[in-house]
Amino acid sequence: MLKRIILPLAVIFVFVSSISVENAYAGSKFSYNVEVDVNNCALTLDPFGEISTNPNNSTLTTDINPYIERSTNTVYVPIKFISEGLGESVSWNRPTQEVTIKSKNGTIIRLTVGSKVAYVNDEEKMMPSAPVMPEFPNRVMVPLRFVSEVLGVTVNSTTINGTLHVHIKK
Repeated sequence: MLKRIILPLAVIFVFVSSISVENAYAGSKFSYNVEVDVNNCALTLDPFGEISTNPNNSTLTTDINPYIERSTNTVYVPIKFISEGLGESVSWNRPTQEVTIKSKNGTIIRLTVGSKVAYVNDEEKMMPSAPVMPEFPNRVMVPLRFVSEVLGVTVNSTTINGTLHVHIKK
């Protein structure tokens, strides 16, 4: 009789413990130790969503931090702020979940949230990771390397004291 009670309780305990461990890991699947500057303008976080630059044009403000997706080691950046910091235009199509970047040199990039397929001047390209859009603050986050290479910008990065410093220059 005692075995009939203890065995199911042990199974339930192991199951509940594994869920707690998974939830603890899920909270750390991103690393926010990333600092980005675009053409010498530091990308800074303003959780209230004030989009602006300071009088010296040395700060670009965003309402979401860039981050590293640990499972793929991919740096994600908010495409709107990065592209506009480079002088490119960005548009959003809500029904199709598609962001379009139009560069000054005529390159057109179309990215769809959740899809690894991108279109560069209507030519299909595969990305190693798909763009994502967190529920809050509803900003499209894209893999930095892919977008940088397509736009033809230079990306340099260094790690100092556990923080990745990314410098994007056109």
